[in-house]
Amino acid sequence: MSQKDSDRNPPTPPESLLKLQRRFADHIRDPDSVAPVSGIEERRLVIYRRLFFNNISNLMAKNFPVLRRLYSDDDWNGLIRAFLRDHRAETPLFPQIGQEMVRFLSVLQAGDRLPYPFLAELAHWEYVETCVRFDESEPCWIDPGPDIDPDHARPVLNPTLRLAIYQWPVHRIGPRFLPAEPGASQVVLLAYRRRDDSVAFKEINLLTAHLIELMQASPDLTGLELMKRIAVQLPQVDADRLKQQGLALLASLHQGEVILTLVQPSHQDMDRQRS
Repeated sequence: MSQKDSDRNPPTPPESLLKLQRRFADHIRDPDSVAPVSGIEERRLVIYRRLFFNNISNLMAKNFPVLRRLYSDDDWNGLIRAFLRDHRAETPLFPQIGQEMVRFLSVLQAGDRLPYPFLAELAHWEYVETCVRFDESEPCWIDPGPDIDPDHARPVLNPTLRLAIYQWPVHRIGPRFLPAEPGASQVVLLAYRRRDDSVAFKEINLLTAHLIELMQASPDLTGLELMKRIAVQLPQVDADRLKQQGLALLASLHQGEVILTLVQPSHQDMDRQRS
């Protein structure tokens, strides 16, 4: 076999080694129920178990700081142990391990096995912040200049933007605010990275959310074209009033850095707008 073939097809570990690795991993995840592998000094196992558990615990505490503050030390340790014991992650990547905790909590929430009914949504919101913070997009902050017509320009959304809808006011939850019931209406939240790399949050209404979703789905539309689309979808709202409010909303989103910049359309695009 050539070197290239061996690189493409690495040797498969013997079955005995695979069994040994599985037993070792099972013990590390659940040392109270799974016996350790024979032949390994207990002192070394204790150190490894502690390092493994503490690394995951600290990682989760950093990813979910509000969630962590809602648990006592003992309860938090119990949650982490249950996560290690009962959940099978779909990714080996550390930056994505927070998503695995969200999935785990969602299963527990569905089975009514969490101390608060909002914890799965809270964890999702905190994970959204992590995604925004580490988003690899590099926003291009360009001043559109004084001569551009915002009504006929194409708004460019911040590529780090995340939009999420919840039943619970997750952005307000903390040790001093633990709601027993969800609100009367859904909570719509934005998270995105600013020009200075800080993460910003906004609570928005459904109309703003709809406008942002329309910009994401149709990035070539100008401000006026966006308003025309929404007017067709909301015939019960006065078109002139909707246009005025919508264009003002676009300006506000631009000022708040939700919109990166405004791009002057080509002559072909301008002809399309006039037609």
